[in-house]
Amino acid sequence: MTKSMKILLGALALIIVLFFVSQSRQNRHLAQSTDVFSIVMDEVNRFDIQQDTLFISIQRRDTSWQIIGNDSLLIQMNRINDVENKILSVKRESMVSNNSKKWKTFNVEDSLGLKLAFYGYNDEKLGAAIFGRSSSDWQRCYVRMVDESEVYMTNENVLNRLQTRSTFWGSKPAPSSVPAESDSL
Repeated sequence: MTKSMKILLGALALIIVLFFVSQSRQNRHLAQSTDVFSIVMDEVNRFDIQQDTLFISIQRRDTSWQIIGNDSLLIQMNRINDVENKILSVKRESMVSNNSKKWKTFNVEDSLGLKLAFYGYNDEKLGAAIFGRSSSDWQRCYVRMVDESEVYMTNENVLNRLQTRSTFWGSKPAPSSVPAESDSL
């Protein structure tokens, strides 16, 4: 092997080693995301949404859903589908704090954040989290699991899909059309 060939092979080996070192350093900086909730919608019998003193509870009745304490509104199924497809699939990404004194900054205190809790068929708690609005990134929000101190950034903002107003979740049923009696002689 000639001297120039040895130099080329040495340079190639050095480039390959530098490439793998660079890749391993870059992989350390990737945001790892995990699901906020590891729940399947079929396991959910009820979920509660609370913000400050406002509260709504939605419960499964056989194959349909209803707002607890409100029998005049019919559930809008697109809202339930949002819970299944968007809320239960939201991911927590980078941890922004594990200091409970900073919960107020991230709006994940019990009194500031929006608390969402899921319950199973035996009324066991499947999962609960507190979501807080981000003042710097409107496309994402903060989340803290209840009974944990770590605050994470989510991959999307789900606060607009979680409301405590009953009219957000339900609508008045369409009036039934009863044929009027005709006076035919």
